[in-house]
Amino acid sequence: MPVNAGIGLDARRNMKILIADKLGSTAKLALEDIGHEVQESPDVTSEELKDCIKGIEVLVVRSTKVTADALKAADRLSLIVRAGAGVDNIDVIAASELGIHVCNVPGKNAAAVAELTFALLLAIDRHIVDAAVDLRKGTWNKKEYSIADGIMGKTIGIIGLGGIGLSVAERAKAFGLNVIGQRKNGRSPEVEQRIRQIGIRLTDTLEDLVAHSDVVSIHVPSTEQTVKLVDKALLRSFKDGAILINTSRGEIVDEPALIEAMDERGIRAGLDVFCDEPASGERTIGSALASHASVVGSHHIGASTAQASRAIADGVVDTVLRFEAGNPLNCVNEAPSGDGTSQVRVRHLDRVGVLASVLSTLRAADLNVQYMDNRVFSGKKAAVASIEVVGAVPIGLYDELVALEHVLGVSLLDKRAV
Repeated sequence: MPVNAGIGLDARRNMKILIADKLGSTAKLALEDIGHEVQESPDVTSEELKDCIKGIEVLVVRSTKVTADALKAADRLSLIVRAGAGVDNIDVIAASELGIHVCNVPGKNAAAVAELTFALLLAIDRHIVDAAVDLRKGTWNKKEYSIADGIMGKTIGIIGLGGIGLSVAERAKAFGLNVIGQRKNGRSPEVEQRIRQIGIRLTDTLEDLVAHSDVVSIHVPSTEQTVKLVDKALLRSFKDGAILINTSRGEIVDEPALIEAMDERGIRAGLDVFCDEPASGERTIGSALASHASVVGSHHIGASTAQASRAIADGVVDTVLRFEAGNPLNCVNEAPSGDGTSQVRVRHLDRVGVLASVLSTLRAADLNVQYMDNRVFSGKKAAVASIEVVGAVPIGLYDELVALEHVLGVSLLDKRAV
């Protein structure tokens, strides 16, 4: 924890934290109990953010956009916490250039979004919305509303097998659905094991996935690669009469193309998200898709349950605590360790000034330190520092480092030769 200038080291300087969105009250209370100063501005707009960010060290947002202009106006900001899974509302590139950590809180709302996915699916299949409207008008039409396909035994294709997609898959199995997803390189062993445990069949392409699906559910973040992922070409591969569920981001679907597919091929949609959603406080939406007769829609409420709110609030507190401890949790913009061109490993006595001497020697050799990890052995007599550097390691560096006082040993690895 940083300390105030001019006071003892045992006096803590508590951080100023701005929660610039609606967030469960438990987060504010927990952070204040730790001793931090917490401000809440749940209705602040993206444009107003730059006027209230000065002096703030930690910024917490959900849907509020954090622009490069707002970041440039910040004078002490060190951490941005996105209280949710994605970070598409944050200018991560600008934050990275300013040395500001960006962390998210993934997985906390997976159950809530998965529940809404099936609420939309069942509402479409059983005509719940139209039936409820008729009942409120006093109209009883059992004959019309008794017509439903049912979902047991059908196939749901899940685009995006992250935490939410896997939660949807688990629930789909409970409904008796067959589940397919897309094969993807680089998944962790834990995710691969979960895919096998659930019994998800994998396809090689999205076209193959949607062609074999009665229901297609989208669970991917909004990135340059996923904008209009479901476009006119992909929609051609959908089955006639298929159901599309989108609880992810509106821009992932080409809305005019979807309207055309609904009009011409009987495709139906359950949508929690739309392009150009109203900003906070607005009460109208001019969306041809949202008002379409083949759409059952909700108001971007996928994560909006009390359970999810409490879990996300707890996740925000955990993220701040881990940041204080020097180990940011779920940081999306730190370069991975091991990216340096060489590694310098120094075994040394745990004495004052040893690492300062090592770093001075590296600086004199024109080596830029990108990552450093210093671990002390039990007994606190000795330690080992692993330092990733960029630059050409000069002849003689080994001898210079070994000659430093209290250095026990040195190893140099030119990673370009590995």
